[in-house]
Amino acid sequence: MKRRMSLSLFLTCITFLMSVQVYAAGKEQNGFEAFTLGEIYVKAEKPPLTQETAITTVITADEIKANNSQTVAEALRHAPGVYISTGTKNEPNVSIHGFFDQRRILVLIDGVPYYETKEGKLDLNQFTTDNVAKIEVTKGAASVLYGANAMGGVINIITKKAAEGKPFFGINLEGGQVDYHKESLFHGMRVGKFNYWLNYEHRQQHGWRMSDDYKTRQATITNKPGSTSSAVTEDGGTREQSDYSSDSIWAKFGVEPSAGSEYFINFHYISKEKGLPPSTDSVRVFTSRPAFSNFFRFDKYDDWGIDLSGQQKITDRLSFKGKLYYHDHTDELVSFSDKTYSRKIAVSRYEDYLVGGYLMAEYKPVFWNTARASVNYRGDSHKQRDDAYLPFENYFSYTGSVGIEDEIRFSKNMSAVVGASYDWFDVTDANRNNTDKSGNLTGQTGLETPDTQDDFNPMIGVNYIFADATKLFASAAKKTRFPTLSQLYSSSSGNKDLNAESAINYTTGISRSLSKYAWGEIALFYHDISDYIMRTSTDKTAPYLNAGEIRMYGVEISTEFYPLEALILKLGYTYNHAADVSPNKVTDRVAYVPEHTLNAGIQYTVPRIGARIDLNGLATSKVFTQVPTPSSPTQAEMHAAGYFVLNARLSQKFLKYFEAYIAANNLFDTDYEPESGYPAMGRNIFAGITVKF
Repeated sequence: MKRRMSLSLFLTCITFLMSVQVYAAGKEQNGFEAFTLGEIYVKAEKPPLTQETAITTVITADEIKANNSQTVAEALRHAPGVYISTGTKNEPNVSIHGFFDQRRILVLIDGVPYYETKEGKLDLNQFTTDNVAKIEVTKGAASVLYGANAMGGVINIITKKAAEGKPFFGINLEGGQVDYHKESLFHGMRVGKFNYWLNYEHRQQHGWRMSDDYKTRQATITNKPGSTSSAVTEDGGTREQSDYSSDSIWAKFGVEPSAGSEYFINFHYISKEKGLPPSTDSVRVFTSRPAFSNFFRFDKYDDWGIDLSGQQKITDRLSFKGKLYYHDHTDELVSFSDKTYSRKIAVSRYEDYLVGGYLMAEYKPVFWNTARASVNYRGDSHKQRDDAYLPFENYFSYTGSVGIEDEIRFSKNMSAVVGASYDWFDVTDANRNNTDKSGNLTGQTGLETPDTQDDFNPMIGVNYIFADATKLFASAAKKTRFPTLSQLYSSSSGNKDLNAESAINYTTGISRSLSKYAWGEIALFYHDISDYIMRTSTDKTAPYLNAGEIRMYGVEISTEFYPLEALILKLGYTYNHAADVSPNKVTDRVAYVPEHTLNAGIQYTVPRIGARIDLNGLATSKVFTQVPTPSSPTQAEMHAAGYFVLNARLSQKFLKYFEAYIAANNLFDTDYEPESGYPAMGRNIFAGITVKF
């Protein structure tokens, strides 16, 4: 596809060059603040102790902008201890410490779980960053109050609400390569007791360009029934099937009748269609009904949700916080017969919803003690059909958790928190379509549901602050993750007798201001994982088993330097050693866990004119993508090479209310593959202008 610079990009570049000459100093009006009801705790002057005793990273809206992060997944790439790759279905695979992927962590949008029931994850590129105030990442020993399935940690994406002041309006326009453009409108107001925030955004692109250094190769095409052939599925230039178009609406309305009391209703709707770039290594095409192919795309990938949130201060000692929510996800996956994407062979449809809520009570009997208790409960529905001629298969499950947490401040320097949760998971309905050899429906079969699974998860954390503000912290927690419906009921490899996975997570660290010019934190972590659910073979018909035991240890280092008033330097480094210690292991290698990752950033504001330069780099060591297994002991090791990418942004405020910017992701046009067969985006240049008043 011919590369073109859109009209909006051209106009924005002209505006940027003009703005340097007409710059006028003026305080930027953000007009928003973080939605406190999106956090799990009752609003307080100090952060909860569980965040102080675990490894916690907060990504602010300003950092998101500086990193050129257009989606939540892109923003998370720059957090220490978080690793992201992109593979099949063009979805980011977000993980904490490389091993705890989205199925093994709790991903929340304003405290509401975000996943679909069958696979346990959804695409975090679905959420753009225009409406994000901050992202909190808690690694390891997260609070027991979050609920079940926070095995490796919690990612809570907190949206914006209107700040106090005059009505706020904003417009953001972006344009870039391959006909990329974005239009975003936002408005909020807080008047007396009432508060509302509105955001609409449209984004689309005909595709993204690949690195000029990409070299074509033959992919294996497996046809069933039939033979195996080879073909080039990607010839460079614009990535095949990388187009998308999306529209999103966010609305928030609330009332804050008195100090310590607030009630909000939130609504979001996201409609998206997107192509799914094929693997450059191997593609499967099943032409027998019900057909399926890796030459596919999503004609529909829609989300909508609504929640009611509230916090009420009863007395100076007692407060309650709660949320009721409903989240709906629908997608249609269209399979095609070959790489021309001209003949449809199947349209699969998946419909999911979850409904639930949580209630938390906070009680302070004395000034040095805070006790909290929570109840989380939700029901999950999953419906799917592999092709339009089939009826829906239906699944339903319940997940619940009761947690208790006690925070004790022994002195102004030393504090401790202890807690425990009782979590449970119950599948109440499951059935499957039966077809004959020709794919014709012969009926549906009700499937046996497993017994209710439950587990007890304790945690403890301590924190000590020295007179010079040096902070020592440590925590330990047991965390579990219940199996997904796919692992229980997949037609080829499901196993209804699976147990929950378990992890014992330990963290300890120290942080302090080194001087007025620097700050730093170093934290050690250790994860002991047992009953890990895995296939013992690369054969996709091999059953899932609780066969894995993994040990991980490492260190996270985060620092900031301020050598000049206009200069900020940031550095984050993670070392992570993962080893398979399963009884029948063939190798101690663990796939998709990078041993080294490095994040670095430079922010410089040019004196007098106020132009701001942001440079942010990410380096990752190689990751193993295939290792020998007990049933395939001679299978060769494969790995994706390490890489370094640099993002750059030049921005300029002018005429008080305006900001123009030019940005480039992967500035050096590095050719790399986070997952084998899925080359990453090459150099991506875009520009924009934002108006806030």
